[in-house]
Amino acid sequence: MEASSETSETDPRGARAGAWWLILPVLALFAALRIGLPHFAAEPELLSLDESLQTRASLGFAKPLDPSIRFAELTMNESIAKRFAENGEYATAAEILKTIASLGARVIALDIIYTWGRKEDQQLLADTIREINAAGSTTVVLPVSIESGPNGQSLLQSLPQAGGNEFSRGSVNVTPDNHWREYQMVHRFNDETIPSLALAALGATLPKSLAPKATEPGAMQWKTLTDGAVMTSRADTSRLFLNLQHSYYDNQFETPIEGAKHLQRVWSIEQLEKLAQRSEGNSPLKDTIVFFGYGAEVDGKPTAHGNLEPGMLLHGTALNDLFEHTSIRPAGLVFDLLLYLVTALIAVFVFIRMKRKRWLIIVAIGGALLILLTGWLAIWEGHLLIASVNAAMIWGLLAVLETGRRWSFEKRERLHRDAMLGFYFSPSVLKQVTKDLGMIKPKGSRVAVLLSDLRGFTNLCETQKVERVFELMNQLFAVETDAALKENGSLARFAGDQFLAYWGAPEPYDDASDRALRAAIEIQRTLMRRQQAAAEGELDSWLRIGVGLHVGEGLVGHVGSRSYRDYNIVGDSVNTTARVEGQTKNYAAPVLATGQFIESLSTQPPSLKVDVVQVKGKAKATALFAIFLEGDEAPVEAARDYEKAFALYEGGDFATAGIQFAALSAHSHDTISTSAELLQNRCEELASDAPEAWDGVFELTSK
Repeated sequence: MEASSETSETDPRGARAGAWWLILPVLALFAALRIGLPHFAAEPELLSLDESLQTRASLGFAKPLDPSIRFAELTMNESIAKRFAENGEYATAAEILKTIASLGARVIALDIIYTWGRKEDQQLLADTIREINAAGSTTVVLPVSIESGPNGQSLLQSLPQAGGNEFSRGSVNVTPDNHWREYQMVHRFNDETIPSLALAALGATLPKSLAPKATEPGAMQWKTLTDGAVMTSRADTSRLFLNLQHSYYDNQFETPIEGAKHLQRVWSIEQLEKLAQRSEGNSPLKDTIVFFGYGAEVDGKPTAHGNLEPGMLLHGTALNDLFEHTSIRPAGLVFDLLLYLVTALIAVFVFIRMKRKRWLIIVAIGGALLILLTGWLAIWEGHLLIASVNAAMIWGLLAVLETGRRWSFEKRERLHRDAMLGFYFSPSVLKQVTKDLGMIKPKGSRVAVLLSDLRGFTNLCETQKVERVFELMNQLFAVETDAALKENGSLARFAGDQFLAYWGAPEPYDDASDRALRAAIEIQRTLMRRQQAAAEGELDSWLRIGVGLHVGEGLVGHVGSRSYRDYNIVGDSVNTTARVEGQTKNYAAPVLATGQFIESLSTQPPSLKVDVVQVKGKAKATALFAIFLEGDEAPVEAARDYEKAFALYEGGDFATAGIQFAALSAHSHDTISTSAELLQNRCEELASDAPEAWDGVFELTSK
């Protein structure tokens, strides 16, 4: 007999295919954020933008601003404060503008709005600007600001009482976000289209016919000569991000002007005035665009490269982006959503092929870093801000969900496995098995096997209702299972009315046979007590079984197919035990064991060798020992008489042996009387037809 079972195993390919469903909730979440809360979704991308600009500068990949862009910094030091007190702010500014113009600057773009002074002060500054513009070599661009208030928007202009609106103007508005990185080349105020200060500064370098002009509300167009060809450019109110190459204070990016001795980008007012007093050499501001504004102490704004940098750096960087066409543009909604989808599809496609969670984690981390690097390269080389951080978050979230899904699946499988193995192993053995699954790999082991069979099962099925039959079997199996597990036995599945347990696998035991014997005795004791206490008609009155015990080699491990598997024991030891159990009724022995089993015990129990046979299907002889239960031991004298008669039987003296067995066939002990009667009949048959070669082994022709 071979114990077998069928337990389900989930197809791992089908389990991995379930990962595709993870795409839907993740994409839905990020798409909803991108569409419904675009500013919230953009925050991580803007932080990544700042990090990419910082990293580029730290790696030495940053580039200097166009050499024509310079800064004149009005620092509120003691000297400037004294001038303001003696001459007034507007007169001081007028003198500074004259100084810059005298140094040959092509454009002076003011980043200071002169609005609140007295009319005569405004007129003084306005006249100075007219004088500079009239000279023809320098153009001054004034700033305006679109202000928001309780009554709506208003336009804050420079020199409103002195005709300030007749000068070139540019808006100094910059979106005041976390790092002041966002910029607009064109602004709208009511029906008016206003260039940014950077675009106005660019326009001041061009002939009037080529300068920026409004082509439609919120859009401007201009032309430039490039290598003899006329190039048309356009700007509007779209969001742009400044391509901040480096810090305002980083002197390594000072760029030379041909023939000049000075390489500075940033000049203090005192330095410019000293430079203007010299007559020799070329001016470092010759044909440059100078942004004139306050220093960081007055107009400090945080950028990607510093906590406080002058606001005019933003306009200078924007002008550089216009020159180099390097403004960073955000990708559109459709592009971002497509990027989300492609990332999710690639992620799941890759993750489901990672069989080991360690590789899944490595690929997840590597993939996220690759996505972020791609986003940075898009900024550095393509001047495009893509949703790389959100894509990396999608990648990472899918990795987390896939890891969690696998963990849940594996946990469910472990619970299913442990529940399944719990049917076969005792709790202590199961604990060892779950720690080391290698224990249940197929292998050969020396095992002690216990097999039982319910007496009269066929008659029971024919005469009793199905419910009563199953109730009786469940009661029986409960007793047998408890006894086997109490001795840390391993169980095979129930086959009809048969019960099979074994010791020595998956965990080896030196006392495997002792454990099996104790379990067999406990089973019989419990059943006999219940049978004796049962009233007529009760199910317990049917609880009569035979138990076979044997020790030998067995093959244990998982057997089955892809769909159905079982941890099982097969081999000669199981077959022999089944044959021995089948003989228990012939000898009226509650527990019948083989000679090998008896020899393997550490302590010999009360027993009697009732026969030596060659069971069906076996080539070797098997000694059969009836094991007596406590309180049911055979009389010592009767057992000795049986042994004497059996010795005569083994010696071939069938006549004398038959007489002695006949004397025992009426004994009150069932095992002795039944066994003696069996041997008496056999002796009579052998005496009438003696075998030619007798070795004391009788060959059984039936199971």
